[in-house]
Order: sequence, then C-alpha cells, then structure tokens
Amino acid sequence: MESLQLVPKEGIRERKKRLTHERICDVASKLFVEQGYSNTTIDAIAALADISKPTFFNYFASKLAVLHEIIDIMDEQFVSYISDELDNHNSTLERLRHMMRRSALFIETAPEITRLTLVEGMGTIGDFDKSQPRFERMHGAMGQLIESGIVRGDVRKDYPIELLIRILFGSYLYALLTWLSGQQHSLAENLEDTAIFLAESIAPRA
Repeated sequence: MESLQLVPKEGIRERKKRLTHERICDVASKLFVEQGYSNTTIDAIAALADISKPTFFNYFASKLAVLHEIIDIMDEQFVSYISDELDNHNSTLERLRHMMRRSALFIETAPEITRLTLVEGMGTIGDFDKSQPRFERMHGAMGQLIESGIVRGDVRKDYPIELLIRILFGSYLYALLTWLSGQQHSLAENLEDTAIFLAESIAPRA
C-alpha cells in the first residue's frame, strides 16, 4: 500500500504573511488602475493595505517589484489555463477554445489591470533577467500543448514547434491589444474565433 504524503498545514504566521502579501498586491493593482503606476506611491499602497511603510519593505523592495509580482500572477493564471487543458483528452481545437474563452472571461472582469500589465510587461523585454523566466514559463506551457497535439495527430509537425508557439502567442496578444484599444467587440467571441482559425492553421495538411 502506498504511503500518503501529507501536505504540511499552514501555520498562523505563514498564513498572516501570505494574506498580507496578497493584500499588498490587491491594493497596489487597484491604485495602479485608479491613479496610474507613476502617480501611485508606496505610502499610498501601505496605507490602503493597512500596514506600515517598513512592513511594505519586508515584502517588496520597491513599487516596481510589486508590479512585477502582479505581472507574474497574470502570467501564472494563463499558464494554469494551459495546464488544465493538458489534463483532459480534448482535441487541440477544443483545448485552444476553452483556454481562450477562460482567459477572455478573466480579462473582461479587469481590463485596466490587464492593459497595465501588458504595457509594463512589454517594457521589461529588454531586461533579460526579468523577461527570460517569463518567456520560458509561457513558451514551455504552450510548447507542451503543441507537443501533445502532435502526439494526438491534430497538430502538424512539418514546422518547428517554436514557430507554432510564436504564431499562437502572437495571435493571442494581437487580439488582446485590439480589444484593449477600445474596439467594440466581444473578447470571448474574438478569441474563440482566433482559436478555431489557429487550430485549423496548425493542423496537419490533408
């Protein structure tokens, strides 16, 4: 009989630290949207989070560090959608549709923070230390989805996987940018249409 591995219970101290960390990110997101990133001060974040300024620095080295944490959270959210699709046995088309729709529904609830993280996230592309882990995480997850499709036989293998990843992410990001620019259309519908087109584009030749 296999032994059960028990997950250590979170202690009161660890729970308090986690909740404080989450609260700082939540209030910072709210202030970044309402006041703009440049106009938001650490004092304002600390006050709204109901902590002292020294306590803020126990969690984050700077305001920019909070923003990067928020960007990482958004990235992890998208990666989790991909991971969830890898756990089911749907076709690549259905996986892309589900992933795109979930992403759209999440983004439509918080378009301003999405716009902020996209713009600021692109601003860190020139910083290798910050951008490389993001690219590796996102590309790795999408690469797994493509490789799974190749094994299933509904994704073509006559082009490099890296090229297919760029096509998928490029189409996804452009759909987001056009929606965030104020064009009047449903992001969910647009991304689902994009998913259908992409699935057809990366399918093996008849």
